[in-house]
Amino acid sequence: MTSTRIVILANNIDEVGGAQRVAHVVADQLAGRGHSVDLVGISPVSPRHDFGGDPAVRRFTLMDQSWPAPQPDARLSTRLRPAMWSLIRRRSALKSAAVAALGAVLRDGPPGIVVTTQLWAMEHLAEVPHDEWAVIGQYHSSFEAAAAGRDLPRALELYADVDVVTVLTAADATQFRRAGLNNVTWLPNPLAFWPERTAEGSGLAPDGGVVTYLGRLSTEKGVGFLVDAWGLLAARYPEWSLRIVGSGPEDRSLRRQAAALSEGGDRIEFLPPVGDAEAELARADIFVLPSLTEGLPLALAEAQALGLPCIAADCSAGVRLLSRNGTAARLSPRGDSVALADGLAELMASAALRSELGRAARDAVAGYRADVVTDEWEQLISSVLR
Repeated sequence: MTSTRIVILANNIDEVGGAQRVAHVVADQLAGRGHSVDLVGISPVSPRHDFGGDPAVRRFTLMDQSWPAPQPDARLSTRLRPAMWSLIRRRSALKSAAVAALGAVLRDGPPGIVVTTQLWAMEHLAEVPHDEWAVIGQYHSSFEAAAAGRDLPRALELYADVDVVTVLTAADATQFRRAGLNNVTWLPNPLAFWPERTAEGSGLAPDGGVVTYLGRLSTEKGVGFLVDAWGLLAARYPEWSLRIVGSGPEDRSLRRQAAALSEGGDRIEFLPPVGDAEAELARADIFVLPSLTEGLPLALAEAQALGLPCIAADCSAGVRLLSRNGTAARLSPRGDSVALADGLAELMASAALRSELGRAARDAVAGYRADVVTDEWEQLISSVLR
């Protein structure tokens, strides 16, 4: 197709996380096909992860400092009201500067397509003149998650007039349409890698190995249910260990929960976030995703690409799609530690079952290879510009 100028706008482009990996992969893939691509983050983060990538992609961060977090209970305390007003002024100044910087990026070349990967990004684009640009809006979680919080009304308002909105599954697209977002379609996230060889695991005996969780340590990820499940089965599988890779607000409480287990707590290893998800997952023998809510989880898809047997909480249409309703990854009721323990035990007890499920897992995500999804991106871009 004809080369197009594409600006991909994200909340940030430097954090170790699935949304950031996807933004970099899409940018690199489209640049590799001859498009002019700018990858733009609104706020910087610390520590900053260097994704490397195609040098043809121009990368920008609009704010010169991180978006300030609110003070606890600032609205409830007279003493903290000056701090609250200071926060409001700082945020207003940062947003004004970001909007001006985004306008400069858009003017630095011919108009084309802006892809807003998140709602906060769209809030900034809405304040920049962009009438000559086509806009593709994205939402990276499930409809259920949007409807459970404040995202659904925000999406309905912010994305009402964009050219097209992409969500992660056909089922989610149907639900968003029913809610009133008529310009919606679905487009999966691409895998960051497609290894020629599948994972070899920990190299332990057939009756032992490593169970790995990789992701954010926050309430919606359900890691506490995983720790509870481990406590229920650890005594039966002394040759197995649990590795929890990530960071987040639940880090300390999860470590305390693990230390309090009567069995197996000493076989739970906590590791910080990793930039190389492929290398970390390749050390695993089973991947587990205990989330309470997800979209189309990249960590699960990447584990499947490596041929890992996986078990995931049945928490979204995206999880069911990746798992092929339980045939390419085991499904477990969300928020149920006993059921999760039973599902893990089934996999831990049988090397043959792990091998069979790993083969099915890899086959199930072949269609998410970056080259395949980039073909879909180019088709979408062509239809928007038509």
